[in-house]
Amino acid sequence: MENISYEVNDVVRALRLLSTQIQRDIKDDLKGPADLLVSAIKGRTPVSAKPHSRYKKITSSRKRAMKGAGVIVATYRPGNLKRSFRVLGKLRRMRNAVMVGALLGGKRADGYYVHMVNNDVKMTNGKIRIGQRFVDSAIVAAGPIVLRVIQQIVSSKIETTDRQTRSFGNKADGPGSWWKAYARIRGRE
Repeated sequence: MENISYEVNDVVRALRLLSTQIQRDIKDDLKGPADLLVSAIKGRTPVSAKPHSRYKKITSSRKRAMKGAGVIVATYRPGNLKRSFRVLGKLRRMRNAVMVGALLGGKRADGYYVHMVNNDVKMTNGKIRIGQRFVDSAIVAAGPIVLRVIQQIVSSKIETTDRQTRSFGNKADGPGSWWKAYARIRGRE
């Protein structure tokens, strides 16, 4: 009975150390796999042959100015959408994760229209323009590779933590030694 309780305690200690260690380095560790996904999306992003413009609305009755009418607010050059995809790691809400997407409102690259190119869009004349679904195809193509890389990162973290807990937490050492190691890793010592 005592043997099982020691083993369970060792597992709990290892999980606590693992969660602390993974949370500390998670963003840096996930940037590599996220870059793989970004390059897959950039490779499948369509590039227009000519620049496109966005216009300021003329009157308050219309939501948006028609093509060629009004003042040009922004001009989107060919390849702009491809340049806008990146790893969005500095989002406040994303504490333990990174996000891949189009940068919105950038100076050189503004990907505000990525949903119009990727998804189906209802035009002003009532027709529906079929989306190109390039993001979905890139995720299908690169997804298994990215998941495999993430699994390798997590397994290496588990092995590292396992080695640390084995060297610090012995039954003969008593409960004090693993607690000191845990406190040192947490920065409490």
